[in-house]
Amino acid sequence: MTKYGAPGPRKSSFEAQLTRLSLISSLPLFCLLIPVMFAAGISIYLILLTALLSGLTLIYCHVKIHQKSAYQFRSLTNILEAMLQDDYSLRARSDHNHDALNELVNTINGLAQKLNRQRIETAESQLLLQTVINNIDVAIVALNENREIMLSNPASDKLLGLTQSNTANADLLPLAQLGSLEAGQSKVMPLTFGQRQGKFKVHMEEFRETGLQHKLLFLTDVSTLLRNEERNAWQSLVRVISHEINNSLAPIASISQTLRRLIERQETLEGQQENLLEGLSIISQRSHNLKNFVNSYKQIARLPEPDKKKTAINDLLNKIIPLFQGQELIVKPGADINLSIDPVQIEQVLINLLKNAQEAMQNLSLDTNKETSGKIVISWQQKDELFILKITDEGTGISNTDNLFVPFYTTKKQGSGIGLVLCRQILEMHEGKLSLDNRSDKTGSIATVELPISKH
Repeated sequence: MTKYGAPGPRKSSFEAQLTRLSLISSLPLFCLLIPVMFAAGISIYLILLTALLSGLTLIYCHVKIHQKSAYQFRSLTNILEAMLQDDYSLRARSDHNHDALNELVNTINGLAQKLNRQRIETAESQLLLQTVINNIDVAIVALNENREIMLSNPASDKLLGLTQSNTANADLLPLAQLGSLEAGQSKVMPLTFGQRQGKFKVHMEEFRETGLQHKLLFLTDVSTLLRNEERNAWQSLVRVISHEINNSLAPIASISQTLRRLIERQETLEGQQENLLEGLSIISQRSHNLKNFVNSYKQIARLPEPDKKKTAINDLLNKIIPLFQGQELIVKPGADINLSIDPVQIEQVLINLLKNAQEAMQNLSLDTNKETSGKIVISWQQKDELFILKITDEGTGISNTDNLFVPFYTTKKQGSGIGLVLCRQILEMHEGKLSLDNRSDKTGSIATVELPISKH
């Protein structure tokens, strides 16, 4: 009966087994040689001498076989042990033969060379990455499940007040506000670190190390950038408002002075009644236009938050298409995609874009004296987690792409210049995007609407 836990019989080494097999294979020939020499009547002394020399030769050969095999295997063992210690500089000597042992040697040498090359490439990549991390102005912090700092770069050390010897005094209280962030999510929020206050763009990712979950935070101070954007927006707003108000006030002031002079000269109202009525009409019209201008700004500023609902794109387009019955409109349907959107707001966006396309083609038909105004093509597709809808027309195209989304800029005689601005603002509130480009194949433009596809 075998007793569990007891050591089994000790096995001899591979070199000893190889030597023993070599010795056993030569013994039959040696044992056969002695009787043959006796039968041949050879002198006993010569037989003994031959036996002695043959025995010594066998022993020498077997010892050399043992040493040679042991040397080869120890050499390969040393190389593998060095590779385990990340030392890939050692190489085994190869005889360039095509036997099994040399194939093994060449394979191990090739493995060591490949691992050495990969180690150098990895070290160079890590050095480049470390240089970027150390010099970037984005604060990078890695936290474990206990909210302890596992990794930080110089920018985060400065922001949190970290030192190399002490991370316990780090100001981690502002980071507690980031608990609502999910992996892959970004958010701009006000944070305070000691005496430093500002708005930071925070991006959070998750990673695992030794089986444990960690959080990786990227914090970018965007206060200066936002202030510059805010200043540019105010400057642009003031320029537009000043221009529009001056355009309205200048004729009002001029006509008011003319009417005042007429009254001061006490000229007969009967002869000047038509001029007075015309002047008052102009004042009223310009005042009305100025009021509409101010209301247009209110419309942009008071755009409500979208009331998102699960909406099928086919159902949405089926409500819009009948509004353009007099227009040749071709729909190239894609998949029936459900979007999490405010159907009222997105419907208004699509109506505005289709109306713009229709008016562009009507203008082209007037300029070229064509009876038909061309066709509008609506198509859509899904690309990854993105819904992309294109409205393609055969109109005049876009003459000034730089001012497309400038508030109150318009090339239409009766245009307000806020349609595209509202469309883009609505799509941005849906985390989407609007772009307009000229067609490359012919005259016309392409309006592209991008919206995220609901994951639920």
